[in-house]
Amino acid sequence: MMTEGKGTEGTKERKIHGRVYTREIVHSPKRFEQWHFTHTILHSQGFSLMEVKQGGYGVHDTDFWVERIRQKGFTIVLFTISGYGRFHMEDGTEITVGPGEAFISGPEGQGHREETLGPEPFEHIWMMLSPSSPLLPFPSFDYRVLPFDSPQLLRELIRMIISEDLAGNDMDEAAIDQAERLFLHLIRMFLKPVSEGVSIRSQKAKLTDLWNKVSQHLESEWTVEDMCRIMNCSRSHLTRLCQEYYGESPGEKVRAMKMEYAKILLSTSTSTVHEVAEAVGFVSSSVFSSSFTAYEGVSPREYRKLSQA
Repeated sequence: MMTEGKGTEGTKERKIHGRVYTREIVHSPKRFEQWHFTHTILHSQGFSLMEVKQGGYGVHDTDFWVERIRQKGFTIVLFTISGYGRFHMEDGTEITVGPGEAFISGPEGQGHREETLGPEPFEHIWMMLSPSSPLLPFPSFDYRVLPFDSPQLLRELIRMIISEDLAGNDMDEAAIDQAERLFLHLIRMFLKPVSEGVSIRSQKAKLTDLWNKVSQHLESEWTVEDMCRIMNCSRSHLTRLCQEYYGESPGEKVRAMKMEYAKILLSTSTSTVHEVAEAVGFVSSSVFSSSFTAYEGVSPREYRKLSQA
């Protein structure tokens, strides 16, 4: 289904204690292709058991975007087939996904904006899952980016499943059922946590080396670009690894290391707050105090008093 015309916006809402909250705002571009899972597909045995609430396949031009609030109550899973998508997270993190990468946002995760990145249309398969869906084998989470294989196979399977249902063709029901089972089996496989293989151990070794370097120079600013150069990887890859292993962005990881070292200095040394600030890379003691208070819940001076009491 190719749709052309003016860009359109749509919303999905939920009611809490009698009030209506908008969970998602969708802006469809002037030119796009969008196939939705039909009622028949969603109520088939496989999709019903996997608790797939909505979903579809889309090819969207550059003015496509979606905004979602935090604590939306459902999990979004998006598999990139071709082109690139960008996600602006509520905490300021930017994530880029390309072919063979899946973005997953948990029911209680932070809000974000999803948009097409670059001149090439963003081709993807998306699904809205119940929080208890068996497709998600990991516990509650904010968001993740996972690699997956065979994006073209996923596309052909879902296009066949949707088009055959819409056309009402007399295709063998057993064949459609088999296609649905294969599609869901692949999705479940892609979302399954990876085993501790050689590549995972290699990644962890690189991360260990990175954090060792950071800990030796906590007085430095440490931009994400600096860390990517040490890891020899892209920004999106480093962000994905940090979310996977630590549940936080690279910047948050460095901030935590700086604040934990500051706590050690405050409790075991006679350094002034200004000297502690400089030791962890802050040129301004007031900025350091604000950051420390946001992290620990008390000011540096209050922390020093409490630790020495």
